[in-house]
Amino acid sequence: MKHKNLLIKFIIPAAVIIITALPGYCAPASTIKQTAIKFLFAMGGVALSSFLIFAGLSFYNKFFVERKYIKFNKEDSLSTPDNVDDAVNFFIRKNKLR
Repeated sequence: MKHKNLLIKFIIPAAVIIITALPGYCAPASTIKQTAIKFLFAMGGVALSSFLIFAGLSFYNKFFVERKYIKFNKEDSLSTPDNVDDAVNFFIRKNKLR
């Protein structure tokens, strides 16, 4: 069991670090221009997917979510009740426990 912990904690991470540090085993060295182009493609994908998610959720909210407009009452304000009786009455009125 101790050997398994040793393997998981030290040997495998060390092997990964050594292998990725060797230029022959990783992706070939690229120029700054190639790296910048890949980065711009990735950021373009992020921007496109963000826009698609925003558009999809806007469409969903516009056509599939019911709007519930609640008329505001002064007694429905979120001010703190003055005493325990007001707090209990407010709780009963809000939760319709009559």
